Amino acid sequence: MPRIRSSLIALLLIAAAPAIAATPSTSKGQISVAQVMEMLDRAGTDKQAGQLLYAYLGGVGESAGVLLNATDAKGKPYVTCSKPMGLDAGLVRDVLTNGAPNSKSWGETAATPLLVNALVSLAGCR
Repeated sequence: MPRIRSSLIALLLIAAAPAIAATPSTSKGQISVAQVMEMLDRAGTDKQAGQLLYAYLGGVGESAGVLLNATDAKGKPYVTCSKPMGLDAGLVRDVLTNGAPNSKSWGETAATPLLVNALVSLAGCR
């Protein structure tokens, strides 16, 4: 399901925002750090970029929530977290900048795994 969601969001980026879509997805079709950084940069002045960023981050959060709420056959959670999950624009920018410090690699670096990892780590999940 996360792969389908990622593809749908990438399609939304291409269809709904030609200027943002000019920033490429990764060669595997994943949403790139470059795309998310561009949405972050434009979200304050471009309503469409803000909406796309909101939709993308909502999908990331929902996907992480599905993973964290998974249970075994007896209903026991695979993962428990000590804090709630949460993201804001500053945290997203920090996570992506630290996770892909070389901006030349942003076009080929998938943003979603970096953000999901940060959500899980910051929430103290085990």
